[in-house]
Amino acid sequence: MKKIAWVAFFIFAASCLSCANTGGIYQPASYSFTIQIPAGWRKIDNNRYLFVTKESPFLQYVMVQNRPISRSFRNTEKKLKTDMLPEEAAQIIVDEIASDQNILNFAVLDNMPAAIQGHDGFKILFTYNDQKGSKFKTLYYGFIKEDTFFNLRFTAADQVYFQKDIETFKRMLNSFQVIKAKAA
Repeated sequence: MKKIAWVAFFIFAASCLSCANTGGIYQPASYSFTIQIPAGWRKIDNNRYLFVTKESPFLQYVMVQNRPISRSFRNTEKKLKTDMLPEEAAQIIVDEIASDQNILNFAVLDNMPAAIQGHDGFKILFTYNDQKGSKFKTLYYGFIKEDTFFNLRFTAADQVYFQKDIETFKRMLNSFQVIKAKAA
């Protein structure tokens, strides 16, 4: 058990060391999007998603991801389809989050269609508690473009941090652009 704790610690420490203060337009090499990262926020790009935080991932973070729709979700094994309506895609996301055993007291506050930079998608506002009892609030946007599911989410530890940084997230969301993937 101690060995697992030390391995987890070293992985966390290494990812924190690779976390750089940033600001400006960012285009991860492994993704087909660009986004404006606010000055003073730090980013981690681990080739699966872009993770951005200001003070601590335990207080607030933004996660941006594009994933193939052919890949099933971990908790439900459900898959998205290119011809799905935004409401159908949103329900798969809600089911996936609700099925996560690390998410407690999951409550959807709002679930509605939304346009994300000209793409028909959805937005979900929800709250949950983690295993330690801390309460979080998340604003989650998603849309399907061709064979890719794009999602952007802002999570904050409580109402104070949510209100403090929601406008920053909205500016990031408004700066988000899908770009053509580079040929391999």
